[in-house]
Amino acid sequence: MDNKKNIRVLILDDDKFMLEFVSQMLRELAIDEVFLAEDGKAGLWVLSNQTEPIDLLICDIEMPGMDGIEFLRNIANQKYSGKIVLFSGVETDLLKAAERLAIAHGLNIMGTLAKPVTLDSLAAVLEKLPLPIYKASDYSTQIRIFDVEEIKQALRNNQISVFFQPKVSALTRKVTSVECLARWRHAKYGYISPDNFISVIEQDNDLINDFTRNILRKSVRQLEVWLQQGIDLKISVNISMENLDRFNLPEIYQEIVWNSNVPTDRVILEITEGNLGKGFAQTLDILTRFRLKGFGLSIDDFGTGYASMETLKYMPFTELKIDRIFVHNASEDFATRVILESSIKLGKAFGLNVVVEGVETQADYELVAELACDEIQGYFVAKPMLPDEFIQWLSDYQ
Repeated sequence: MDNKKNIRVLILDDDKFMLEFVSQMLRELAIDEVFLAEDGKAGLWVLSNQTEPIDLLICDIEMPGMDGIEFLRNIANQKYSGKIVLFSGVETDLLKAAERLAIAHGLNIMGTLAKPVTLDSLAAVLEKLPLPIYKASDYSTQIRIFDVEEIKQALRNNQISVFFQPKVSALTRKVTSVECLARWRHAKYGYISPDNFISVIEQDNDLINDFTRNILRKSVRQLEVWLQQGIDLKISVNISMENLDRFNLPEIYQEIVWNSNVPTDRVILEITEGNLGKGFAQTLDILTRFRLKGFGLSIDDFGTGYASMETLKYMPFTELKIDRIFVHNASEDFATRVILESSIKLGKAFGLNVVVEGVETQADYELVAELACDEIQGYFVAKPMLPDEFIQWLSDYQ
C-alpha cells in the first residue's frame, strides 16, 4: 500500500507489552503515527484530543474499567467513521459476537485478529485499508440533528433530493430496480442523509406525511422519464410506520403514482420491520389495500425487529430485504452465513422476492448469488446516485 505513512492508528489494550509489541510491528510496516491507550476511557480521550482523525482503531475487547464493548458503543454514539479491527485472546465465537455487535452499531469493522498478532496478519489488515478514508471538509458524513423548522424550510425550498441505488438480478446481473433515498441538499453541509433528520420528522405526523409524499412524488416522476426512455425499472420507496396513520393512504399514494402515468405495480413500498408491531389491525388493513391497488410491499431490515415469523404469517408482503448485519463478511463467518442462508430460504418458501442489501465485497456478492437470492444491492454494485449519475453508471455497467 503506497500511503501507509499517512495512516493514523490507535491501539487499545490493557497489556503494556502487547501495546508496544503491536506498535513496533506497525513501525516496521511504515506506520509513523501510532497512539496507545490502556482502556476504553483512555481511548476516548485520545480520540477527543485529535485535530486530525484516527484512521484505524485496533481494539482489544477484554480490558478492565471501560472494556472494548463499552468503548465501541461510545464511539458509535459519537459517529466514529474510521476503520476498526478487533483483537483479543478470548474464544472465537465471543470475538465474532463483538464484531457483529459493532456492525449493528453501524461501525466500519474490517475484521478480527486473534492474539498473538503476527506481522503478516497485521500487514494483511493494512493492505485492505482504503485511503484516504476521511476528508476533513466532508461535513455530510458527520451526524447533526436539525430542528423541525429547518426541515420544514428545506421542504418548502425544494432542498430534498432523491438519490437512486441500483439492485441487480443475482441470476442475470441485469439492473432490475432502484431504491429511492432522500438526501437534503444543504447550503453549508452538502448532501445530508436522513440519519440527521428522520427521527425529528417522525415525531410530527404532518411533517412525515409531507416528507414521504414529496419523496414518492419525485421518485415516480423520475421513473416516468426513464420508462419513456425505454429504461425498464421498478422503484422502491421507504415509508415510515408513522405514515400508516390514515385508512385512505392507499388512495393518496395511488393518485400520486397515477399522476405521473406510472403503473402502481412498478412501485414497491419498503417498511422497516422494527416498527411493524404497532397498530396491528390498522397496519394490516392499510397494507392489504396497498396490495389490492397493485403496489409491491417489502419488509426492510428483515431479522432486526418485530417478530419475523408473525410478520410473514399475517402481512401481505411481496418482498423480503435481508439486513446488512446478516451479510457483512458472511463469506468468512460461519454463523453469519447460516443466518443469511436460512433467511433466503425462508423468504423463498413464502414465495417472496428476496433482496440482499449491504453487499460490499466480491466474496459476499458471489456468496449471496450462489445462495439463490433474487436481487443484490450494496456498495459493491453501486452507491446511491443522482439521476444523471445513475444513467451514466447504467450505461457503463451495461
